[in-house]
Amino acid sequence: MDSINYYNKNSKDFYNRTINVDMQELYKKFLEYIPIQSRILDAGCGVGRDSKFFLSKRYDVISIDGSSEMVKMASAFLGKNVEQMLFQEVNFSNEFDAIWANASLLHIPYENLREVIQRFHKALLPSGILYASFKYGTSMRQVGERFFFDMDEANIEPYLKGSFQLLEIWKSADTCSKVAPSPDRSWLHFIARRL
Repeated sequence: MDSINYYNKNSKDFYNRTINVDMQELYKKFLEYIPIQSRILDAGCGVGRDSKFFLSKRYDVISIDGSSEMVKMASAFLGKNVEQMLFQEVNFSNEFDAIWANASLLHIPYENLREVIQRFHKALLPSGILYASFKYGTSMRQVGERFFFDMDEANIEPYLKGSFQLLEIWKSADTCSKVAPSPDRSWLHFIARRL
C-alpha cells in the first residue's frame, strides 16, 4: 500500500491546497515544549510549509519526505536540501530535540507504525518531543490512490506505550481537507515525550 505515487503525480495541486493553511495554533502548542534553536526533524515535510516556518524562527531543521516530487518542490521552496527518505529508513540516533510529523504518519499501515515510532524514538534526544496528527477514526480507508490509517485517542496509546509519555492529546475540526476528510471531519493530534 503505497500513497507516495499520489504525491509524485499531484505535487503541484497538493502545494496549492496546503501552502497557505494556517498552522499557527499548532506551531505555538508544539514550540512550547522545545527550547529556542532546537533541532527539529520535519518528518514528511511535504511542500516545506512547516519547515519554512521553523527555519524563520531560527530552529535547526532537517526535512525529509518519501516523495521525490515533494522533495524537489520543498528543496526549491526552502532553498536548502531536503532528503528523500521513507519513515522505515529513518536511522538517526540521538540527534533531535523534536520531531514534527504533521499529517504524515497517517499513511503508515498499522502493522508498520510501531517500527516507525521506535525509529523516531531512537532519533530523538532523551526527553525529546514528538508531535503527530492523524485523520480521526479507527479504520483503514482508501481514498483514490491513497490509503489512510485513521486513529483515535484509544488506538494510538499502544503504539506509544513504553517509549513515549503522552503529554497532550486532542481532537480538532478538519476545516481544510476537501479531498480526503475523515468520516467525522476531524483530526487527532498528540504531543509526547521520549522516555
